Amino acid sequence: MRSLRIILALILSGPLLSALGQRDPLYSQYMFDKLLVNPAYAGSSNWIVGSLKYRNHLGGIEGAPQTSLFTFHLPLQKKSMGLGVKAVYDQLAVSNSMTLTGIYSFHIGFGGGKLSFGLEGGMVYNLTDYQSLVRYDPIDQSIPETTEAAIAPDASFGIYYNAKSLYVGVAAYHLFNPKRTVPAYDRNQMFQLEKTFYALGGYVIDIGKVFAVEPGFLVCYEPGAPFQVDGFLNFTYAERITLGGAYRTSQAAAVMLKVNVTEGLRIAYSYDLNVSNLANYSSGSHEFMLSYGIKLLPPPARKEVHPRYYF
Repeated sequence: MRSLRIILALILSGPLLSALGQRDPLYSQYMFDKLLVNPAYAGSSNWIVGSLKYRNHLGGIEGAPQTSLFTFHLPLQKKSMGLGVKAVYDQLAVSNSMTLTGIYSFHIGFGGGKLSFGLEGGMVYNLTDYQSLVRYDPIDQSIPETTEAAIAPDASFGIYYNAKSLYVGVAAYHLFNPKRTVPAYDRNQMFQLEKTFYALGGYVIDIGKVFAVEPGFLVCYEPGAPFQVDGFLNFTYAERITLGGAYRTSQAAAVMLKVNVTEGLRIAYSYDLNVSNLANYSSGSHEFMLSYGIKLLPPPARKEVHPRYYF
């Protein structure tokens, strides 16, 4: 019965299936750490920041994705540069992947704000345990009977602009379009990272002295797959508590809460609820973030970006 539910859930998921399979791991808190969708964000503010994240996708479905993530970035202010690293461990059914990348960014003053260019590069390691598959045909010669591993290079590029209240950026991921097949099984694709394009934007509106509203969007496009569009709206009180919501065109809605425990320590939680037929099989997705930052003094004769939103 559980296997039947899993199969039905995957069939009913539609566009979400491509998001979980060929695309990058899906996140709801990208507005809290824009390094998730744009390498040019690294070092774009005067903060040294490290973040830990965990996401449990599609709770209640056996073998559903789980993602653990670490990001770290810092500015080299005197050189107008930024450096960062990203480590992602993604589990999906019988397949596990580990991505480790380094990030370099360059920043210039432009239009009263800062224009940044970022390059990300590293390696992807994938391990697939074909022995754990439930086989309907025990002698299917097209499926390996071993555990197979593969490694591939990966690279991404982004452009990001931020001013006091506005931010916008575009990025292209997996420029090498890495693909690996199992030896002696040319038609058995172990994994492939399709080129993926992101566009992110948002605007912060101050309401009085203690409230702020931040509407924004994220567009994700992968050739051969439907556009995925997110729209979000966050409310911030006293620069300490942020409560928000988002809607995704893959028929999912999210609510999120971020608390600035201290100036440097931040925690966040979000819950995604499927509003498609997949809701009959999944209890939703949970995402957690723990982030710590150290604020640096801005260099002489340079304007400091807004400390509340450009952590």
